Amino acid sequence: MPAYKKMYFRPRSFLFLLKLFIPLVLIPVLSAEIGDASSPAGSLSILLPSGSLESPSYTVASSGLSGRIAFRGQVKSTSSNHVLFNRVPDLLDPTILSWPFKDGIFASVKARALAVLDSNQSLLRIDLISGGSGYSKIPDVYVALPSEGNRSWVNHEPALASATINSGAVNSIVLDPSYKGKGYQTVPKVTIQGGAHFLRCAEKGSPENGKFFRILSNTGDTITLDNPLSENIGLIFKTHTMVEVFESWTLGSLFGYSGTQLSDGNSTVADYVYLLKPSAQQNGTVQDYQAHYHDGTSWKEVNGSNASTAETIIYPDESFILARRSNSPLELNLSGVALTQNSFVQIPAAGKRFLMNNPFGVDVMLSDLIPSLHLTASSLDTQKWLTSASQEQADNIQILNDGVWTSYWHDGTNSGISENASLTARLGTGVAGSMTLQDLSMSSGIITSMTNPLSGNVVVTSANHQLRNGISVVISNAYGYKTNDSTPKQQVDEDGNVVSTGQGLLIESAVNGIFEIVNVDTNTFELSGKSGNCDFTGTANWKTGSAGAGYTKDAYVSFVGGGGTGAQGIAHVVGGSVRSITITEPGYGYISAPKVFVHSGGWRRVGAGNAPFNDVLVPAGSGIHLYRNHPNGLASFLRVDTPLD
Repeated sequence: MPAYKKMYFRPRSFLFLLKLFIPLVLIPVLSAEIGDASSPAGSLSILLPSGSLESPSYTVASSGLSGRIAFRGQVKSTSSNHVLFNRVPDLLDPTILSWPFKDGIFASVKARALAVLDSNQSLLRIDLISGGSGYSKIPDVYVALPSEGNRSWVNHEPALASATINSGAVNSIVLDPSYKGKGYQTVPKVTIQGGAHFLRCAEKGSPENGKFFRILSNTGDTITLDNPLSENIGLIFKTHTMVEVFESWTLGSLFGYSGTQLSDGNSTVADYVYLLKPSAQQNGTVQDYQAHYHDGTSWKEVNGSNASTAETIIYPDESFILARRSNSPLELNLSGVALTQNSFVQIPAAGKRFLMNNPFGVDVMLSDLIPSLHLTASSLDTQKWLTSASQEQADNIQILNDGVWTSYWHDGTNSGISENASLTARLGTGVAGSMTLQDLSMSSGIITSMTNPLSGNVVVTSANHQLRNGISVVISNAYGYKTNDSTPKQQVDEDGNVVSTGQGLLIESAVNGIFEIVNVDTNTFELSGKSGNCDFTGTANWKTGSAGAGYTKDAYVSFVGGGGTGAQGIAHVVGGSVRSITITEPGYGYISAPKVFVHSGGWRRVGAGNAPFNDVLVPAGSGIHLYRNHPNGLASFLRVDTPLD
């Protein structure tokens, strides 16, 4: 995952910054400097410019990454705020069914330990740093694999260790004397089960996919959820719904426990991390923000007690404010799991505010974070984002852009979209890899025949398809009679026995999916690198995009990826759907196919008068400030679809 740099600003004081977030401050303008198991690992780079004790530099940021995934599985049933799971086969003996979880493991305070190496690239011991709390069962201990050696159990051997507990805390880590490891050139990371966790719906195709809840407690087969918005848990986590449990970020796990990249020291010299207090504790003043600092040993509250705040939870949809008080810049590097699925973000109740993050490790548009589906012009619709021609009446957003805090609101444009328009692109064929209209496609068609080659490309027949080489198509609903790998191919039954033509087993074709097309002519095209697995029968469909439905005005088109930059366009709407595209900026450098996004638009900028403003970019790892003007607004979840799908 590539690293992304953040924008930043430097007001005269944090008090001045917070005044921007107080209701009725409509035009804040500052002159400023800018600056799991199977999920992909990600990293994020955040630039913190130099500051001073008198004038810190402030950065609104978020992790942009998810915590480690601890469990994936299917729901058995629900009861109130309790989610139940089936027993699972034991790893050592699959004939034995075991509890999927250890009691209390997902709502504990995580224990921490540090390995010590000997002179032979083995572990000498594992020192317990913190015993944590809330353990009712002994947690598992994981030692990272050695980095050296090429012969398993000879010069490359993982170390094994176990824990003991007393009064809910880990009181020792015991290294297995027979497995001290081999090939450890550097000190391995030691991970102990536990910590705060969230439960997330991971059912593809579900409207609840990505919705998450903090875990309050768990038994061997039951997870109890915190449900502050009184959601219907039974509708979200239905029987057989796929879910995942992931670890929560805390101040310590995100920035470091005993040491951090930020400047530490006492509260008068250290860098600060500001977290917004929960809505119930907000009073519309600077007291809504709590500052934390690292004293060289642990995290503490500014003007608070001496108690550690390292386990303060940072929610998956939450951003924070970093105050750089050192006179040197810092490139802060964060690591975690790249979120590739949909997510949900929380909007606050009437008169309240929230520092919302961009939950994905890539730049997204504001219209993607708060899509048209969640917009309303009615003050009676309490769980949606309120639009209005008047900025004072609409819900407001503040975004840091080019060193200036700028306020935006939505005027209601395209708020009734029922189907999003979509486009497919190929690499740029214009000058210097720029995008042209010939590089775009937004159409569909019927497939009447397909070849079934043993090798080489499947040839697809679709009359007058008007597609071009290099475009990717989505093929669906293709079926055929299963064939073997003989020459020529023969149809077979479910047991692999050769049968007469038309009598083979009817199966889903292997061509269902997304494929780049080549060797295009008027009525046919080939699927690059795809051979067949069945004799096609019936008809199928291909698609490169959709005109959408429910649009009232033209929309903004952006291009992401493909190695290029700068391309933009306008989607022209007729009769509620997109009928044509104009490329307003061709960009350059699109050496491979970029993703194309059609944004609903309607976002206006305070101070821009009646000038139209369609959308605004929200960088990876950044945060945006929400303020709810909605007179009847309730705190609620808004679904955010991943741009990585």
